[in-house]
This record gives sequence, C-alpha cells and structure tokens, in this order.
Amino acid sequence: MSTLLAARTSGQETLANEFFQTNGSVKYVHLQWLDYSGVLRTRIITLATAKDIAAGKLRYSLAQNCMVIPISTAPACFPDGIEDWRLLPDWTSVKLCGYRHTHATVQCFLAHMGLENPFARCPRHLLSLAVDDLSNHPAKALVGFEIEFVLLDQDHNAARSMDETVGYSMTAGLRTSNLDIIEKIVDALEISGIGTYHFHVEGVDQFEIALSPLPPLEAVDSLMVAQETIRTITLRHGLRGTLAPKPILKGPKSGLHAHLSLYLGLTAMPDHFLAGTLAKLRALCAFGLANFDSYDRVAGDCAGEWVGFGTGNKDLPVRRVQDNRWEFRALDATANIYLFMATLLYSGAHGMVAKLQPKSQDCQVVPSALSYEEAKRKLGELGITESVPKSLAESLATLKKDKDIEGWIGKELLTQYSKVKEKEVEYFGKMTEEERRMKFISYF
Repeated sequence: MSTLLAARTSGQETLANEFFQTNGSVKYVHLQWLDYSGVLRTRIITLATAKDIAAGKLRYSLAQNCMVIPISTAPACFPDGIEDWRLLPDWTSVKLCGYRHTHATVQCFLAHMGLENPFARCPRHLLSLAVDDLSNHPAKALVGFEIEFVLLDQDHNAARSMDETVGYSMTAGLRTSNLDIIEKIVDALEISGIGTYHFHVEGVDQFEIALSPLPPLEAVDSLMVAQETIRTITLRHGLRGTLAPKPILKGPKSGLHAHLSLYLGLTAMPDHFLAGTLAKLRALCAFGLANFDSYDRVAGDCAGEWVGFGTGNKDLPVRRVQDNRWEFRALDATANIYLFMATLLYSGAHGMVAKLQPKSQDCQVVPSALSYEEAKRKLGELGITESVPKSLAESLATLKKDKDIEGWIGKELLTQYSKVKEKEVEYFGKMTEEERRMKFISYF
C-alpha cells in the first residue's frame, strides 16, 4: 500500500466503530462520491460490509467509468481504458440518513491504482489539500451554501397549488403542503447533524434553503447530503425537487451560491484573497458554471455578466457581505463542488502570497439596470472591463490557458475533467432546449 493510501485509511476503523456503537439503528451505509459531471453516485452496503471495509479486511473497487460519464451522452462514456479504482470511505464524514433512519451516508475518496499518485484524479482529496494549504498562510475559511430549487409535477412542469409562490420572501407559497415538505427536509437535515440557517420563497416557483457555515470540506460533504435529502423527500410527496440551473424553459434559474468567510493571521488582508479569486474568476467558471445550461445564468441578479465585486451587489459574480465575507454566485448544482471550492481556495491563497489587490473598485453600479454601452462605460470607470464567459466552451478555453490552475489541481485531473466537459459542449450543443432540460432535471 502506498504512503498516501495508508494515510487515508489510518484511524478509519476507530471512527467507524464509534459511529456504529453510538447509532445502533444503522443497518445500511451509502458510499458516495461526486463525479466530474457533478452527479452524486452511491453504492449501498450492509453494516457488516462497512465494518470490514473500515477494518481493512475488504477493499471496494469501481470500474473505469466511475468519474467520466457525461450527462449529455449517458450512459455512454469515454474512459481511457481498463482502470482499477478504489473507493475509500472517509469516516470523519459519516452521518445518519435523516430521511431513512436505518441508513447512514459517508463521503469517499477515490484512488486510481494505476497512477503514481493514486489520488491525482480525486476532487475531494484536492479540496482537503487546498484547506491544508490555506492553513499554512495562516488562514481558515467557513462556507455556507444557499440551495435554490424548484418543485416540478409528474409532467415536469412547475407544481401548482392554491398556495402559489408569487415572489421573493413572500409568505405565499409557505402556508400549506409546501411548508410541510420543507419542514420535513429541515428536520431530516437536523437528524443528519446539518444545520439550516433559514428557508424561504426565493421567487416565482422557486425556494431556497440556506445551510449553516462549516469548514470547506465538511460544508461540501454536508451539501451532498442536503441535496439528496431535498430530492428524496420531495419525491415522496409526488413532486420532483430539482436543483437544475434551468428547470423550466420560461421560469427561474437556480444557482448554488457559496458564502465564504475568511479568518486570517495578523499579516494577511482579506482583499488579497478576494483579488486572487477575481483574477481567476473566468477560469473558475469552468468549474462553477459547469455545464451547457449553466450559462443561462450569466445575467444580472444571477451569476453576473462582468468580472468584479460589489458590497451588497447581486448583479456581479462576487458580492461582498463584509470585509472578510463574500458570496460567490457563479456556481450551480451541476458543479463538482469539491473541485470548484478547491480551486477557489487556491486562487485566494495565491492572492495572499502575491499580495494582490483587486483590479477594480467596490462596484455600486447595477449593470442590468443600464444599457450595455452605459454599463460598459460606468463599469470601466471602476476598472471592471472583463466579462464573465458566455458559454462552457469559452470558460474551458480560458481554463486550459491557466498554468497556475493546472499547477494547483494537477494535469491528470484537469485533463480528465476537460474531456468530460468537451463532450458536454459537443453533444448538448446539438440538442433542443427541451431535450437539455429533461436531461438536467433527471440528474439534478
């Protein structure tokens, strides 16, 4: 066993046994991982099998398609050949399954046994390294996610009731069965040990559940459980709670905004971290706006159209909430969130090391309220001159040119991820809007 594999399995049996002793009702365990398409994949094992894996008596293997199935071509995929992958549960992430009380969930690392570094293609491993790197500066982060979703009926249209969701933060929409459903979701999350900050009607036909902040790896692990809880409980009520970025052709666009708070040592400034993320934002869109229809959200009050930041300004991809807290809006549920968050942290850390300053001023202009020419002029006066990519192809092209990001995430991971996304550009580009919509809501 390699040194890296040994480090990942050390102490895991003790963690697993402690959890199972405390939670005697558990009979089944969901082994979960997030592929490059942002799809949460699951194998369910018995308690006995879980204990044997944790003790090192069994290894759990996966085939070569475990990370590289494009949504546009699924189930067809394009692996490099026969590969030996191993799934390694991280028992620090184990949680009770709040919507099925005899089940537990655990997030996993993936090891490619044919590589010198078996974790070179694992986004979750990459995020753990990015968190360690940030702590060396010294700094630490807390992350909270805002999950936007839409309820669809069996015909895949927006679900209708007498209690209509008619606008932002309206009481309407949360008076009858919708409130019952969301209460059950929040209650299930509490059983899983996941805190909810609030929930509300986000807009017409759209809801939001905001999770309480956690350290980055723990926050993404909890997000995986929360998203699956939303999908499962809504289905039990005869509805589909979809997180797809474009769930209805003429309706709300759903994002997955990340609030990041940064706690720094004495010598660092939060603006250095912010500047690092802004410098890489166009390339980061290849990870955050991770699929074809994600770019319908490149608009005001969504992901934004111009690369910049503004205090309280939701018309830009980065909204500053406080000096050390930002909302990153160029993100949705099609992303591999581990990969996005890792690259975001590396970008910010790079800004801290290089002592970068934002190229633009704090923007109080609302571009979507202006004509394109007037917005361009006013933003230019503030130093905002770059636009957010308008397509996945554009953001991928930017990503491939960025040698810093290649160095941070490694050529292996970058190459494999890019191959999957290039297939999405090719095949989704040939589909109609409705064909794409049906694909996305079936996965997200």
